[in-house]
Amino acid sequence: MKRLPMLFLSLFCSMTMLSGCATQQTPSATNTRTLTASSGTQKVSMTLSPAHFLALHPVSIHVHITSTDHASIVQSVQVKETMPDMSMPVPAIQLTKNASDTYSGTLVFVMTGPWTITLHEKTTTGSFTIPFHVQVQS
Repeated sequence: MKRLPMLFLSLFCSMTMLSGCATQQTPSATNTRTLTASSGTQKVSMTLSPAHFLALHPVSIHVHITSTDHASIVQSVQVKETMPDMSMPVPAIQLTKNASDTYSGTLVFVMTGPWTITLHEKTTTGSFTIPFHVQVQS
């Protein structure tokens, strides 16, 4: 009778590990892709995880913005993914501010093919837009 609870526990742990739900792993540096660009006084570093994008799988996005214009204060940062070959309306994603000049969020590509991730930043002195081009796999 004492073996029965242990058997169920072993079976549950085995099934959980096989399903990939046992632990949430932090993305390693090898499983990220960093894209950089600049516009005027703004320099943007966008890190995406996982590094290889799959349709209908969530992608974590982390943005770090550096500005040489110290009078400019960031008011909002959004990203919008669009597929250049299709005209599908996809809502913009408001990124959450984590720390000074660092923002994060999650996006999902709905199908395979070429996509553009467009970053929109609104500051106290103006706004800018930077496109990043990526390829989504099946």
